[in-house]
Amino acid sequence: MRNGIPSLGALQAFEAAARHQSFAKAADELSLSCGAISRSIHELETLFGVTLFRRERQRVILTDPGARYAARVRIHLEHLRRDTVELVRQSREISLDIAIGVSFSAQWLIPKLSGFYRLYPYIRLHLMGRDQPYFFNNSNFDAALYFGRSLWPGMQGRCLLNDDDLMLVCAPGLMGGKGELSLDEIDQLPRISLRDIPDAWHDWCLTVGLAHSEETTVPDHRFEMYVMAINAALESLGVALLPRSLIWRELQQGRLIQAHPVTLPSPDFIYCAYPDHTALNKAFLLFEAWLLDTVAEYQQDAAQKRLRR
Repeated sequence: MRNGIPSLGALQAFEAAARHQSFAKAADELSLSCGAISRSIHELETLFGVTLFRRERQRVILTDPGARYAARVRIHLEHLRRDTVELVRQSREISLDIAIGVSFSAQWLIPKLSGFYRLYPYIRLHLMGRDQPYFFNNSNFDAALYFGRSLWPGMQGRCLLNDDDLMLVCAPGLMGGKGELSLDEIDQLPRISLRDIPDAWHDWCLTVGLAHSEETTVPDHRFEMYVMAINAALESLGVALLPRSLIWRELQQGRLIQAHPVTLPSPDFIYCAYPDHTALNKAFLLFEAWLLDTVAEYQQDAAQKRLRR
């Protein structure tokens, strides 16, 4: 015993024997002989000057001091086990720092990440909310995922999705039980608009031949971020033109309903951009390949829904 601490082997033998109330079962668990377990218990009792077990015929029974000590030893051994597992995990873990638009992260990537971690549990993604191209100048990010209309200057990368739809949607409560709203009904509802697609409503109205009445007193709602507009639509504040890619869960769950069948091509594409050094990062290449497969699955599902319409 060094510094008043018994050997780890002796403590493990004692904890197992206390838990099973049996030297034989403890020996089986630890792949030791019954004699080795008995010697470890004897070692502890001799060191402490305390009886930990009473021997009664073919049985061993914890004494009160033995039971109290066993409870404490069990806690400390579990802490040691967890610390060891965490140390090994951290030594094997690979991390990627990903800058990502907040709305795309919350509405598309995070709901799908469990699939990535099932394939690559040793890769950890650190997601940082960013949506401007200048962050690479002063930050050490490995890649960026964002809505845009081109790759950021000086970046490698690719367009992940360039065929998204802007869908006219609203909460079920605004549908009045109908499968579709008429143009007059849509014109009487507040419009939810976004900073990043300021012409969307104008273009949609031109497509369907609807002019917003100047006599209407219905207020419009303007938001800076997609996730704000999505939540406004969910709260029945009005009708919104939103990218299908950001509301796929809400559509599946029936929390948002497509209020009219006419859609617009989304003016913004989804890009993955990265600096030169990331192109050689094996963990990033795995992440990029998973992204491409996941986007392909999304596109196939979207295409099937378009056909069903």
